[in-house]
Amino acid sequence: MIEGARWRKWAFFYVPMAMFLLFLLFPFYWMVITSVRPDGELYRPWNSINYNPFWTWNPTWDHVRYLFEETLFASWLWNTTFIALASTAISLVCGVFAGYALSRLNFPFAGSLGTGIFITYLVPQTLLFIPLAEIIRNYRLLQGGAQGARGMRAH
Repeated sequence: MIEGARWRKWAFFYVPMAMFLLFLLFPFYWMVITSVRPDGELYRPWNSINYNPFWTWNPTWDHVRYLFEETLFASWLWNTTFIALASTAISLVCGVFAGYALSRLNFPFAGSLGTGIFITYLVPQTLLFIPLAEIIRNYRLLQGGAQGARGMRAH
């Protein structure tokens, strides 16, 4: 081993990687520590004497218990998981068929179609919220529930 290579590896790989991992995993730590923090500590002002944002001394499972016993969170979680898995499977099957057709079959504008699909993936997803917001505004879906449905039937 070359002299000094070990400290270079630590200085240029391990230390930056550890800092990156801390930065990446901190939101997950924050969610866990906030979910087990009692209300008294959760709503304590930041300038109080015994304010400690990064640790709790009296963890409690009351918030988690409330979430699973008093709300429909478990069914919401199952519905979200099912929709995510189903839409991923459908997208994967359609993508495989389309990719096979674009790569193996010879038809007019196959290259242009493939390039168009690729360029479409380069559009930031946040730009897609602009037409979605327009649709929600036009159909008055933001008003909520039955009131929004009555407003749609009236027009």
